Amino acid sequence: MSRAAGRVGLVLVSHSRQLAEATEALARQMTGEAVAIACAAGAGAGGAELGTDATAIAAAIERVCGRAGAVVLMDIGGAILSAETALELIDPAIAARTRLTGGPIVEGAVAAAVRAAAGGTLDQVAAEARQALAPKAEQLGEAERPAAAAAAANDAAAPAAAVELAIADPGGLHARPAARLITRAAAFDAAITLENVTAARGPAPASSLIALASLGARRGDVLRLRATGRQAVEAVEALAALLQRGAPAAAPTAPPASCHAIPVAPGVALGPMVRLVRSIPEVPETTVDDPAAEAERLRRALDLAAQDLGSALRGTDILDAHQALLCDPALVDEAISRIERERCNAAWAFRQAIDAAAAIYRRLDDPYLRAREADVHDVGDAVVRALLGGAAAVLPDGPPAVVVAEDLTPSEAARLDTRRVLGVIDRRGGPTSHAAILLRSAGIPAVAGAAALVADAGGTRAGLDGATGEVWLDPDPETTIELQRRQAALRASRRPPGARDGRLRLACGREIELWANVAGPSDARAAREAGALGIGLLRTEMLFLDRADEPGEDEQAELLAEIFAAFAGAPIVVRTLDAGGDKALPYLELDAETNPSLGVRGVRLSLARPALLEAQLRAILVAGRGHDIRVLVPMVSTAAEVSAVRAALERAHEALAATGAAHRWPVATGIMVEVPSAALMAERLARQADFFSIGTNDLTQHTLAAERGHPRLHALADPAHPAVLRLVRWVVEAGHAAKRPVSVCGEAAGDPGVAPLLVGLGITRLSMCASAFDAVEDALAGASFADLAAIAEEALAVDDAAAARATRAAARRPG
Repeated sequence: MSRAAGRVGLVLVSHSRQLAEATEALARQMTGEAVAIACAAGAGAGGAELGTDATAIAAAIERVCGRAGAVVLMDIGGAILSAETALELIDPAIAARTRLTGGPIVEGAVAAAVRAAAGGTLDQVAAEARQALAPKAEQLGEAERPAAAAAAANDAAAPAAAVELAIADPGGLHARPAARLITRAAAFDAAITLENVTAARGPAPASSLIALASLGARRGDVLRLRATGRQAVEAVEALAALLQRGAPAAAPTAPPASCHAIPVAPGVALGPMVRLVRSIPEVPETTVDDPAAEAERLRRALDLAAQDLGSALRGTDILDAHQALLCDPALVDEAISRIERERCNAAWAFRQAIDAAAAIYRRLDDPYLRAREADVHDVGDAVVRALLGGAAAVLPDGPPAVVVAEDLTPSEAARLDTRRVLGVIDRRGGPTSHAAILLRSAGIPAVAGAAALVADAGGTRAGLDGATGEVWLDPDPETTIELQRRQAALRASRRPPGARDGRLRLACGREIELWANVAGPSDARAAREAGALGIGLLRTEMLFLDRADEPGEDEQAELLAEIFAAFAGAPIVVRTLDAGGDKALPYLELDAETNPSLGVRGVRLSLARPALLEAQLRAILVAGRGHDIRVLVPMVSTAAEVSAVRAALERAHEALAATGAAHRWPVATGIMVEVPSAALMAERLARQADFFSIGTNDLTQHTLAAERGHPRLHALADPAHPAVLRLVRWVVEAGHAAKRPVSVCGEAAGDPGVAPLLVGLGITRLSMCASAFDAVEDALAGASFADLAAIAEEALAVDDAAAARATRAAARRPG
């Protein structure tokens, strides 16, 4: 999100939801996704009624108020009262970083968004909103012209440069070119002013949309552009070129200082800039004579798209979501219905369904869910390619490069060759997208929301810092040296292959083990190279989910053996099939469920299909010959389920022994602690289980009755919530009493803000994506167990999710 880049966020409070959303759309035409903007408008269900809601305003402020703060704009009197009440409902620290402004909601939002995108402070952004009516007053002769930036203009000691030029844009210096000018000007270490010589207006600072609008500059008017400061000459040359082109500029003619996008994946990249080339065929709007045959053609294309996406996303949890979309009745049934009703061709029908679904995601308030729009388009593109031809996106031939993409999709991110891709600049996108998750996993530096910075690509060089969001276009020699220095520093800070033994030691000498979550052979090899002690969670779903039929026992054993080989001599925890419910397997013909997350899934599905379970167990035992494997059972709720799986494992062993097949035996059997009943019954479950592995993702969801994907409950689903932490401590204590190892394999283990809390509760095994090792080690560096235990006790003593998140911040500063 934009607040991650340290920019001021905006909240639009209106009695009319339509007005607020239209205002947001207008502001985003100026800034793209560079600024976090939230609408808190309307009353009643979905904001359909006129009115305002203080709790909705409070939630909106919390979403966009980062370190830089937030500015709230309101329409009429009642909105002010609701906004003031909202400030009383939120954390005082957030309220202190929030400004209510009396500026007009439409003009104020546009002006404030542009100032925020240019890096303005909280007070500067609020002032810009308040002054938003000045251009109208100036045009009508109702107010004095804004004062010039006198201090900069009179600073004779600073380097200065000036030029006079005629503005080329047919619309003059209207809002969009002015916004581009402000964004570009913010990149230079210089004080910059413009003066309309023709109309005798100004000078005005090039940091304010309001001030620039007051110049009333029209096409052909002569402007005097002046700059003082260290980069005065470069600023004047670049901005003059921008004004004279009359269109969005590509890279400036002189190297600027860095511009800011949204940080996505850490790392520094430097190299030639190329555009990712998509080959999506034009979808014709034609009709067909045989709707039934066309519907069958669509079904075949869905199968082909599943294979294509499965090939790209094999071994990732993201594949689950794509497969679900390919079976989603809101897409498939709607497209087939349109074919039958309108006799349109399959590609056109499916494209209409995709566009409608994407629009639903695009309108959601929650940024995590809004980012799923790219997944919908990814699926749509795959189906259209299957119907009409075309290939997946490709890179032009050439040396390794920084890739510019327009809303990178998950399958495109998964197909990027790390040998050819130095980094990624996504003109749209964001840090919560599935593409971003894959880029981080692959270790590819990336930024997003860079549409205002990168207008075109090819034939130029670019640099980026994925941790800070900085972007450089055509960096000069001095900047190039600095980027190379950063790259060297990163290489030096990373543990080289072989330097990590899977263990880190706290200041007191206590050892913490780092294990890896993997889903396929490439994951396993990367984790072993990163120094993981073992595989703490091998997700076997990848064997089942990207196909139309059930995999054979030999096929399962072959792929498992390839994964096991990467961790020869190390411990490997293999989770049995965690499917059912929201992870549908078409060939099992499962019944539809009203609430899939609480339905027949995990161990329940395995026990309901004993042949499926025992075939998988035999494959695991055969592939595990010569390896230290352990079996992990998902979604356990009762001791009877563990006993039943143990019996199935015995039968699998006996069947293999009867045929003389070589296999691993015996094997330890553990359980996933993902539901509160398993945590609360851990003392009794320890009699059946050899070890515990806590899955914090589902445990959090079930404990707080907060679906992870729900747009209004995203903030509540926090694994650092004291209720979740209490369950973790309960399991740890039960495990220690029974001498059963306890690990955490959910996302919380790799979160540097939560991992210290888990260690403080007594967890000594953390299993995560291998790319998180460095961050977790840094979060624990210098801390003793006593330090972390004290922080964990504080987290257990708070009351709600907001306080728990504050404790997470404290956990980043152990000791």
